[in-house]
Amino acid sequence: MSQIAVSSIPVWARPAAPIGGDLPEVSGRSFLLIGVGDAALVEITRWKGVLPDDVDHQVLTFTEPDRAASALRTELSDARVGLRVIIIGSVGAALALRGVAVSAGLEDDEIYVTTTEVGDIEVFCTHCRDVTATSSSVGDTVICAGCGRDLLIYHHVSRRSGRYLGYLVDAETAVLPRESAS
Repeated sequence: MSQIAVSSIPVWARPAAPIGGDLPEVSGRSFLLIGVGDAALVEITRWKGVLPDDVDHQVLTFTEPDRAASALRTELSDARVGLRVIIIGSVGAALALRGVAVSAGLEDDEIYVTTTEVGDIEVFCTHCRDVTATSSSVGDTVICAGCGRDLLIYHHVSRRSGRYLGYLVDAETAVLPRESAS
């Protein structure tokens, strides 16, 4: 059995997950639609078409995930009960924004995510704590931007940061000390 099936990676962010998806049943008193990238505009239009006319909604679009995350933090600091957050963007951007929403106290049933592309993901280095952006996938290796180690991208995603876990590839392999050249 693949470990992906029992990992912390959301179903919509797993390798070979379909891009986009069906719209779920609409419930909630108000909606915040937040999108990252040009492709998010198409999905936002689709979402706005299914929201009831009498439901308040706000749309925020950004080109960069960091700016979207900052805006989402601000909006959620004033949020009221009944808000539903709809996140639209690449897998990496969606994971980061979902992390902001979870950290703000939203439950999974108050967050809906639809992806527009795979895009870059972020990998957290367990050795130097730096973050490396990459287009690589789970099971691949990436060179850490902080310490230069070859990191294995592990099948774990932090709910709070949206980052994959990375650790030294072959870390469990013993390395014998080098003989001195005396």
